[in-house]
Amino acid sequence: MRHWILFFHLLSVIVWLGGSIYVEALMAAAGRGDDERTLTTVFQKVGVTNRRLFNLAGVAAIVFGFWLVVITSFEFEMLWVTVGILLATIAVVIDLFYATPRVDRAERALNAAEGESEGIADLMKQVSMASHARTGLLFVAMIFMVFKF
Repeated sequence: MRHWILFFHLLSVIVWLGGSIYVEALMAAAGRGDDERTLTTVFQKVGVTNRRLFNLAGVAAIVFGFWLVVITSFEFEMLWVTVGILLATIAVVIDLFYATPRVDRAERALNAAEGESEGIADLMKQVSMASHARTGLLFVAMIFMVFKF
């Protein structure tokens, strides 16, 4: 049973962190060009992915991580466990309560075609900064988990 829980924990972390890095690369590539339409299209697709996949993967990583600590000899007082859970939880909170509502607002404005592009650009910038923060937090958490500081 422990091996399956570990498998699903690692799978959810791989999807979450790997997907976050991939999304960062997509948004950076789309932002380099002068075509605002391309950036907006990529942003909309990334927003859908974030809601459907990354939020679920983040919650799953935390749940399976907790479960692993409970059924193994690891303890919550270990620094690497505490830091990993804390940073992952902050990353999930950023996604669920900061980035996702802004993506929803931007999508509604884009679909209604009544929002001014500056407001949408500001929302996209805020979501991008949240994405940078999430990816950074997950990377630090991964370092702590791998090297067990």
